[in-house]
Amino acid sequence: MKKFFLIISICLSFLGYSQGENDHWYFGDKAAVSFSGLGIPLTDSQMSTHYQPVGSISDSYGNLLFYTDGKNIWNRQHQIMPNGNLNAFGTWSQANQLAILKHPGNPNLYYIFTPVPVYYNNGNISNGISTYTIVDMSLGSVGNNNLPLGDVLPNNNSVPLAGANELPFAAANVNVVKHSDNKSFWVVIPNKAKLYSYLVNNQGLINSPVVSDIPANIPNYSPVNHSSYLKISPQVNVSSNFSNYLYVVYWGGVNANDWASGKVLSFNNSTGKITTDFVLDITTNPGSGSCAEFNNNGSILYVGSNDSSIVHGIDMVNISPSSVNYYALPINYSSSSDGPMDMQRNKYGNIYMPFYYSNQYLARIINPNNFNNANIDIYNLHLNGRVAGKNLPQLVQFKSIVGDCIQDILLTSPEINNTFIYRASNSITTTNYSVSVNQNIEMKAGSYILLTPDTDIKGNFLAKIEWCRAGSSKESSSNNSTFDKPMRLSLDLRTKTVSENKVSISPNPTSDILNIKTDSKINAISVVDMTGRKVDVKLNDTQVDVRSLPAGTYLINIETKDGISTEKFIKK
Repeated sequence: MKKFFLIISICLSFLGYSQGENDHWYFGDKAAVSFSGLGIPLTDSQMSTHYQPVGSISDSYGNLLFYTDGKNIWNRQHQIMPNGNLNAFGTWSQANQLAILKHPGNPNLYYIFTPVPVYYNNGNISNGISTYTIVDMSLGSVGNNNLPLGDVLPNNNSVPLAGANELPFAAANVNVVKHSDNKSFWVVIPNKAKLYSYLVNNQGLINSPVVSDIPANIPNYSPVNHSSYLKISPQVNVSSNFSNYLYVVYWGGVNANDWASGKVLSFNNSTGKITTDFVLDITTNPGSGSCAEFNNNGSILYVGSNDSSIVHGIDMVNISPSSVNYYALPINYSSSSDGPMDMQRNKYGNIYMPFYYSNQYLARIINPNNFNNANIDIYNLHLNGRVAGKNLPQLVQFKSIVGDCIQDILLTSPEINNTFIYRASNSITTTNYSVSVNQNIEMKAGSYILLTPDTDIKGNFLAKIEWCRAGSSKESSSNNSTFDKPMRLSLDLRTKTVSENKVSISPNPTSDILNIKTDSKINAISVVDMTGRKVDVKLNDTQVDVRSLPAGTYLINIETKDGISTEKFIKK
């Protein structure tokens, strides 16, 4: 019988565990998706936007609360809140990313951080002011579920964020990072060559930033032309000196030697500062903006160019001072001008992208957690005729209650926490234990987790074998110490056009062999079908054996020292 119940506990470890805060995305021109399943397009949005940052949030049970484009806030019944007109300074935020964060100490309050960049208005420069707004879900009229619809807390609409010397400032994006205490958060905003980090704890927002330097060469910085794009990875356990990777890129030409270059930096979630332990300089095509996203454990960074359909994957694990591994993802689409405008990871770790402004699909990176084996399906999620726009909602960060690591845990009564993570260096055993509907419980143990017959699980539950050091308060104490010394690396992702590559294929259509003609040595090839699925073929010098492929249309990506060319062919 012991073996039987051990098997049950192992099977439970494969069940999905997630909070409902990220169940809904509202974005673009009345586009929306529900992620309570694998991704279902919705048609109830009343928000129409193309260039503005967007955000949406649900409660922990997956019920929509509100969504916003940085100008208005719509409640769950798709009405603008009575005081839901934002940016009282008369500007409409045409930034890249806003952020929504639940107040760590008050379950009714939600922050909206809205960056407003400097921009041209009828030929004149308008000064943007980055702000925060607080929504109180205990306010507003009663909705159709007999709960309040929410409204902006009085005197908390579009409050300026104080920058250095307590001066308001313009910005283009906001990110949120969980603090090392697993209870507080950093709201992180790049401002020129500085990074502002604001602490949000149980008492609320501390409107005075921790400031650190971004090592960017921008002597002729223009707030109009050089807006930034920022992404921060999940926590990575590669060094005791930093906790997260931070990707930042300044759009447009910064100067002749640093044009459209991005950087991956190291960030410490205890101090809220950039550290000097790691710098990866990434060069992209001149004049081309870029977007990026990390996979769900920070081991891979994906970088896309707004001016082409090429997306690169960069290995953030097997990295050394002498080498950085990267590759171009196969994609069932080819364009020298249309590329991903944004990348966002959803609650399941899937990475979605809008390809150009007017697209009625969301593209998706297939298999994003396997380096050198991912591909892109450009037509992955149809939006039922709605338009994706430029930006997607960021993942909402939420507080996890994480228990201290002790050697053995015995649970002998019904669960009292709505959300909790139990951690044991050896074992967790239950008896007369139950998890109710709408409770979210995770268990991590180094040796085993045993659920006895009288255990009753009705809520969200995850059991996982993961070691921790007894007495530690951090969610994970593992440290691979990959970066023992400061490391500075560079990576050039600039590509040349197909015409410069001078690559051609024949015969086309073909029934057996596809011949590649090029003046350069072929480094690698990959073939995908029209759904974006990678298929196996054999390369022999300049010949590709496609006899095993079913009849149909395919794309072949051909990599040489001059770049990557994508050609379409038909297998008869």
